[in-house]
Amino acid sequence: MLLLAAGPALFPFFAQAAKPVAKPAAALHAELGREALALLSEAGTDPDPEARASAAAAWGKLKNPAAAPHLKRALTDANPDVRIAAAASLYGLGLVDGLTNLIDETKTAGGATPRTPAQELRRLARDGARARAVLKLGEIAGDGARAALRSAHRDPDGAVRDAAAIALARLGDDTAAPFLNAIADADEAVRASAARSLGLIGREGREILVRLASEDVSAAVRAEACGALGSFADPGSLAALAAALKDKNGRVRLAATRALARRDEPESTAALKAALEKAPPPELALIALAGLAARGEEADLALPELTLGQDDVELRSLAVRVLAAARSPQALAPLAKAMREDASSRVRVEAAAAIIVRLRRGEPLR
Repeated sequence: MLLLAAGPALFPFFAQAAKPVAKPAAALHAELGREALALLSEAGTDPDPEARASAAAAWGKLKNPAAAPHLKRALTDANPDVRIAAAASLYGLGLVDGLTNLIDETKTAGGATPRTPAQELRRLARDGARARAVLKLGEIAGDGARAALRSAHRDPDGAVRDAAAIALARLGDDTAAPFLNAIADADEAVRASAARSLGLIGREGREILVRLASEDVSAAVRAEACGALGSFADPGSLAALAAALKDKNGRVRLAATRALARRDEPESTAALKAALEKAPPPELALIALAGLAARGEEADLALPELTLGQDDVELRSLAVRVLAAARSPQALAPLAKAMREDASSRVRVEAAAAIIVRLRRGEPLR
């Protein structure tokens, strides 16, 4: 409960509003803010590792040094993704603990060669987590992590080496060639993986990805190519994404919508609005709404509010994203309901973090 005790230090607005005030809305804001802070604090011990990781990431996005003790405790979590999120958040707060711990997460533990299927599966899981740590390290530390990334590029595990190659290519190193070569492989799984990697790099292969997005025979490859184009900024890739919204495969249409939601050009805004006019399935509509709301466009809250009552946890998470980004103060009430009542602790954490961000903006409660 350290963060609750440190509530005024975390967010002075809550402490000030908690004093007797003339406007009932201010008192309601303060009460809701304290409730959201309490939920984020308690999420560090939630049984669900996704909730713990989401809370660790949320504290970092809130960028207040008073969250550091909570994040340092999360560095000892049994789940590697929680530790990765906590380390990244600490580094974002300017604390060297974050960088050193994240580098540690990339290193191999060594040990004997796996002899049973269970041991092999555990090794694969550890290496997968190390690869995610490498990508996160490159994302947050950039040139400051170049030495560690080059060390990871010599790792015995292929997934870790690939992650390091992606991170180094993003920094300008000449490590993208294997992915550019793999994009022409006869195996569709290899092409799809290569397209995904080029999207993570976001610097090379745009023309190839544009072609794959429309011409590849595999829907999986077209979808990955569309997703990758979300990392680029040029009219040619926008036209390819807009065309992919009409692809016969739903997975491709979803990937194109996600990519357009990441872009911020007027043409991508127009494409998202046009997609919504065709009454798309809920998932595609929520992605488009979230993208539009994030760039300041007005978003209809009817669908996200309705979605919060559905069984699909990923759709409810998407609904929270829309409500978090929406400009309308009417979004605060359904977020509060999600924070208090959602069956998923991860969704409750996401809603609590969104509430804190909105309250820090000082929006009115209506």
